[in-house]
Amino acid sequence: MPIKHLETIINSGLFQYVRKSDYMSAFEQLAITERSFRKGEIISYQGDVIDSLWIVESGSVRGEKTYPNGDIHIVSVFEEGSIVALEIPVSRKKTTPIDLIANEDCRILLVSMKSIEHSKVRNQMHSALLEMLADDNIRMTNKVEILAERSLRGRILIYLNILARKSGSDVVSVRMSREQMAQYLCVNRSALSNELNKMKREGIIDFKRGQFWLLDLDSREPKQKNL
Repeated sequence: MPIKHLETIINSGLFQYVRKSDYMSAFEQLAITERSFRKGEIISYQGDVIDSLWIVESGSVRGEKTYPNGDIHIVSVFEEGSIVALEIPVSRKKTTPIDLIANEDCRILLVSMKSIEHSKVRNQMHSALLEMLADDNIRMTNKVEILAERSLRGRILIYLNILARKSGSDVVSVRMSREQMAQYLCVNRSALSNELNKMKREGIIDFKRGQFWLLDLDSREPKQKNL
């Protein structure tokens, strides 16, 4: 098993409660498979069974829901170092409720759940997984906060401020196209582009492709009445 995968496992947080002196032995007890996907390639369809942890080693993966009328809603984007839809492999049925797609060229490590269960440090890894599930729940709460906002500008501001709090910086990266960002925010793409340009002219934000700068501290928060 390539030693380079050890760094990916560590960065994912799976070994958060494992002693550094036990990293190598714990790593050797894991059954790991590496898979690569091209941008736009379907990794898993809704209804598929996922019984391994999927850790993004490079690139990114998006989870999306397609509705009968053809509308697409992006549920989440999983970036380098994160575990894809952790709630699926640790659930009882292990069935994905969304499609998982390569958001860009990506490489994924598949870590067998059985190998985790048979590991001598399974309790430590269970604790790490439980904490990550709690973090995922907070992210879903953030998504509910975004969608509960009625105004388009409000949704944009809440989303960008969540990213800013996460990164600890007023400069944030959005690894989605404008169309995908619109799908994530559940808004019209043209309306999103128009509102972003208006906010840029007003000096609230600046942006270039997927990079956004939050500029006006007084104006960038949505009004309380819209919350």
